[in-house]
Amino acid sequence: MESYDAPDSNLPAHPPSPRKQLANSGRFRAKHWSQQRHRVGYLRQHWRGDLPLAAAVIVSAALVWAAVQAIAFASRQVPITDYPVGSSLLWLFEVLVLIVGALWWGTGVQRSAIESVDRGGSMPVAALTGIVGLGAFVWVAMFWFQSARYVMPEVWATLIGSSPPATVQLDTRSNQLVLEGGLEFGSTRAVRDALDANPNVRIVRLESRGGRVAEGLALGTLLRDRSVDTFVNGECSSACVTAFAGGARRIIGNGARVGLHSAGGAGFSADTVASANRRSDQFIAARGVDQRVLEKGAAIANDQIWFPSSQVLLSSGLATESVSR
Repeated sequence: MESYDAPDSNLPAHPPSPRKQLANSGRFRAKHWSQQRHRVGYLRQHWRGDLPLAAAVIVSAALVWAAVQAIAFASRQVPITDYPVGSSLLWLFEVLVLIVGALWWGTGVQRSAIESVDRGGSMPVAALTGIVGLGAFVWVAMFWFQSARYVMPEVWATLIGSSPPATVQLDTRSNQLVLEGGLEFGSTRAVRDALDANPNVRIVRLESRGGRVAEGLALGTLLRDRSVDTFVNGECSSACVTAFAGGARRIIGNGARVGLHSAGGAGFSADTVASANRRSDQFIAARGVDQRVLEKGAAIANDQIWFPSSQVLLSSGLATESVSR
């Protein structure tokens, strides 16, 4: 009768099945992550892919969103028309946090997806999540090339002072404030300071080919609230027209050229341009100006300009009176 010898105890044990190995690996990684999480900050855990997949996708995205919203809130408390440098710095900081945060989030999500598979997670879920993380890189590229790169030179020009605000001087002979130059950021603040220093001034003469939509609106609002008159005897175009509309009386001289066209410029989307036109037109229309003139002006391309005749300016209410000067 054939007999079988007892197994040799010196032989190596049979290795566990692949499924059991994967489960053991997952338990080891979970234990290792639990031991390390108190010694490594959350930001680094996400970056290395140590977080559970759900936390990497949801919690980390919420952190980036909250940081950007906090900076945006701070920016709204620092109007660029009053604090050009401070507002520009906040814009740069917001863009930096947005771009770096998106790249940090996308990288961590992809790494967490890979780690999720190693821990026995669903391959399809990890693959889809990894694609979402990759989308963050695509978004950053689109944001930069379609928007931020156009705004950056203007922000930088504001920071270094190469786009100074309009000059504001008191004409003692006529007792008028005279604004000359582009309506760059800080122009409204300069007019406000001059009006505060000269409370008896009742007329602001505008000589400007325009500039920032926000400055035109801010200046128009200031002049409306101070109930001062506006006067044009040279050129007042684009955003300057919005400021001109803020006058209690809107006076034009013989040489006045009031130019209208659409907002716009490189890097501005159709929605942004439409919003800028709408805000300006609403302000001007509220001053009693015929909406038809504004609609025609908004239809003129940004690189062109329309100078209505004195008769049109007066009949539309954009100008309230004319003088011979």
